[in-house]
Amino acid sequence: MSIVARLRQLLARSPWLYWAIVAVLAASAGLLVMRAAGGVDAARQSWGETRRVLVARSDIEPGAALDGVAEPRQLPAPMVPVAALTELEAGALARQRVAAGEVIVAHDVAPSGAPQSLIPDGWLAVAVAERVGSGARVGDGVTLSAGGVVIAAEGAVVGSASDALLVAVPADEAPRVAHAVASGDVALLLRP
Repeated sequence: MSIVARLRQLLARSPWLYWAIVAVLAASAGLLVMRAAGGVDAARQSWGETRRVLVARSDIEPGAALDGVAEPRQLPAPMVPVAALTELEAGALARQRVAAGEVIVAHDVAPSGAPQSLIPDGWLAVAVAERVGSGARVGDGVTLSAGGVVIAAEGAVVGSASDALLVAVPADEAPRVAHAVASGDVALLLRP
């Protein structure tokens, strides 16, 4: 007779042995879980004090309202960026993309709903009416061209109206872009 058959026969004659084995296995599993939980607590305490910061619940696109998509969490102080926010002003918008679970810092936030708040420092915005729509939307990175020549290598869509997009470009390229817009020969090239 095989070992498995003998073991089944023994357990069938002595059900208390079966339940004793089950109890020992359950107790062992419980001890392992308690040890793991204790290890997590010990690791958490080894980080020291915690700080309350705002964290994104889901992915946030540029120009999106931050109300309701940021939640407070306690994180170990060494993991908290220097400019982490603890609260938001009413009507605050995302200046750039923020991934789910990421700590929200000061440079992620535009203080108001106005497109001007999304314009990076040292940049200017120009209204661009496209002849053929590029599909660009607020927050998209773009390159601007006119007459087959790149006139602004970097740009960002910061606002939209019914007939034009408000595109921010570096200040030294803004006059060239404005001149090309006046001639009606500007195309927006979407960047990844």
